Formats: sequence, structure tokens, C-alpha cells
Amino acid sequence: MSFSLKRHYIYGVLAAWALACLAFFLFCYPYHFFYQEQNQVFLLTWSYVASYGERNGWLARLAGDFLTQFYYYLYLGPVILTLCLLVMGDLLRRILQLIGLHRNPATWLAIIGMTIEGIFFLRAEYRLSSLIGIIGWLAGAWMVAWLVRKKRLLGLLALPVACVACWWCFGTPQLGKIGKPDFILEKNFAVDNEYYWGHYNQVEQLVEQSAYRTDIMMFFYNLVQAQKGQLPDKLLKYSPHELGTFYQIGPETPRLIINNMNELYWALGDMTFTERAALMNSVFSQDNRNARMMKRLAECNLVSGDIEAANKYLGILDHTLAYRHWAANMRQNHGVLLEEKRQMRNQKDTLMLNDNAHNIMTQLLDSNPKNTVALDYMLCSLLLLRDIEGFKRDYDRYCMSQQPEQVKPLYQQALCIWLAGTQAPPDEWSRYIKSPEVMQRFADYNRQRGSSRFKDTYWYYFDKTQARRP
Repeated sequence: MSFSLKRHYIYGVLAAWALACLAFFLFCYPYHFFYQEQNQVFLLTWSYVASYGERNGWLARLAGDFLTQFYYYLYLGPVILTLCLLVMGDLLRRILQLIGLHRNPATWLAIIGMTIEGIFFLRAEYRLSSLIGIIGWLAGAWMVAWLVRKKRLLGLLALPVACVACWWCFGTPQLGKIGKPDFILEKNFAVDNEYYWGHYNQVEQLVEQSAYRTDIMMFFYNLVQAQKGQLPDKLLKYSPHELGTFYQIGPETPRLIINNMNELYWALGDMTFTERAALMNSVFSQDNRNARMMKRLAECNLVSGDIEAANKYLGILDHTLAYRHWAANMRQNHGVLLEEKRQMRNQKDTLMLNDNAHNIMTQLLDSNPKNTVALDYMLCSLLLLRDIEGFKRDYDRYCMSQQPEQVKPLYQQALCIWLAGTQAPPDEWSRYIKSPEVMQRFADYNRQRGSSRFKDTYWYYFDKTQARRP
């Protein structure tokens, strides 16, 4: 019995390694897989598959992209990666044994190799095709080593043939970079994907339970609050106070910001800028293919009424494994699914020279004054800029005529600053300030100006925070 355990303990080590790898990527790092899957499109058509043959390394890229499409399905990403790493490790072990190394040290070296390769996948940019390429080269090396051992002359003759075949099929082996797990980026991906799937409660939990909140996390958190009509109530609750309305897409814009801008414009209801942002995201994706953006482009054109353009994107998605059912459902039911967006879109015939968020939102509100998402984003953006004059102007234009009025504590607090600064008469105060509690707290704040007791108020923000630049 002891002899058997000594002989086979190495298989237990391999099993433990595989379970540890699977558990880590399954429970600690799953959203990286969804990010990679969404940033490609794999079509089940002969012409698309044949297009891979135009460059060296075609087989590695083809196999890698084919398998990556299955990352769409929950849990499959970590399973696929773990199995590919085990295949790589087994080939490496076999090669080392063929050149004379004992089984146990060969297996331990293979485990080290698998671990290093697994670490490469901590970076979102490292793709499965790179691992497939390494597997291909190892398979070629194993075949040559086996032939050399069994039939020396034939093995030596096969060496140049194998090198050429591997270079053509698998390209130059691409190695990644050694680094630590980026759990902040993983949390960004988590919030992004939960928002994308419509799990708004999960977005709120992820952000509210986090000790450290990034701009990306707060961007999606505020998108959720705006669509629930609660943006003014939650704007100052957590920092950073990120809305996305101060970004402009350009060559210096960070990739993750470009990825997300279409979500802001979609929530606001501007289809022109949603389409522009989605196209820009596709441009920066690998091979200019992005499944998530194709869905968004189809939605934009369906809302705008350009059915022919929408069918172009839906037709592409028809040939995918993961999105063909979505495309069929959208083609049949878009009238019901997108009716709310049709009511929000800009009805004016205008040419926009830049993505100035304030201009976009005023046009949306002029087309549909009930677009509360655009209204709250516009007013909250002005407040973050500490532009009280601009806030008062837009509040008068879009809120005072609404029935019922937008009586939000945040807006009431900002109006107190304007009224006090202009030394407004009592009738002006009664016209704008509807909350006795706001009046009382403003009086208290003026007696204890800057006190941390008022950290939840706009007055504290206005006094303690530097103005942001648009």
C-alpha cells in the first residue's frame, strides 16, 4: 500500500493543482472571461473560418477564438482554461521524459510550467490562442522527440518539417507577463457585467460593500441610480463622484472608458452618440470585432427606425453560437422591448460638432421633458462642477414647469446657495425651497460651516471640494 501511494502521489498533486486552478478562476477571477468573450465575435460560417488562413498561426487563433466563444456560458471559461493548461503540462512532461528525465521531476517541472502559464492569464489582454499556440509547439516537439528516440534518422528528418508546420499553424509562441492578480480590475469587470446583464441590485451590492471604489464602479452605480430616479439622492453618498459626463472620446481616452461610454448615452437616450461610442469600441477591439457592441449597434438602429442597418448586425449575430437566439428575439419583439428608448431619443434635426454632454442632454430634454435620466445627469453634473448659476438656469427651465416639481434634497440644498448668494427676498425662498427640514439644516450649517456633521449635504461638498473641470 505504501509503495502504491509513493508511486501515485504525483497524480494527487496534479489533481490538487487542477482543482486549485479551477477554483481560483471560478470564484475569484470569473469576470475576466466574460470580458474576453465580449471583445470578439466568432461566426459559424465557412468564409469566416477560412479568413483565419490568411496569416501565420491561423490554427492557434482559430482554436483559441472558437473556444473563447464558450466563455459566454457561466463556469465554462475556467473549465476550458484549466483543461488547456493540463494538456500543455502533460505534453511538457512527456517531452521531458523522452529526453531522459524521471517521471516525478518531469511532472514537477510541468506543474511549474502550467503555473507560470496560468499566471499569464491574470492579465485580461492575454488570450487563449497564445496557450493553444504553445500547446501546438509542444505537440510538435513531442512528436519529433518520440521519433528521434524510436527512429533516430526519421526523427532528425522530421525536425525541419515540424518547425515549418508549427510556425505556419501556431505562429511564434507568445508569452505573457508575470504579475499579481488585479482584483481591482476584476471588480470593475464584475460591476460592468452585472450592469450589462441587468442585475442592478447586484451592482449596488458590489459597490456598497466595497472598501475601495473605482471610477468605473461608481460610473455604473450612478447609472443604476439614475434609471431608478435616485441619482440626486445617492450622488454624494460614495466617492469618487463619477458620472461619465465629463469624458470625451479621443486618442488619449482610457480603453475602459471607451468601452463604457455607450452605456451612458444609451441610458440618456441619445442614439447617435450611443452608436458612435459603440463603433469606437469596436475599432479598439481585437480584429475590430465585438459581440457586445454589435448587439448595441443593432439596438440603436432599431430604435432609430433604420431596420436595414439593424438587420446587418442581427444577421452577423445570427451566425454566432451565443447570440443567435438574442438576435431572433430582438428581430421579432423589438417594438415592445425598445419602446421606452424610442420615447427618449432626440427628435431634433441637428449636427453636433462634439460630444458636449450638456448640449446632448438639453436636446434630449427639449424633445422629451419627462426624460428624468437626462435631467438628473445634467443637474448633477453642474453641481459637481459647482456651477450654481448654470444649475439654477437649467432648474428653472426644466424643473419649475414640471408637475409635480423635482423636490430633491440635493437640488433644494443647491438652491439655498444660490438664494443666499443673490440675497433673494423671502418670497423667492418660499417659491423654491419646499422642505422645512432643508431650511432648518441650512441655518444650522451656517452656524457650523464646514462641520463633518454635514458631510452628506451639498453645502459641505461645495465648501470642501475643488471644482471639477468639464
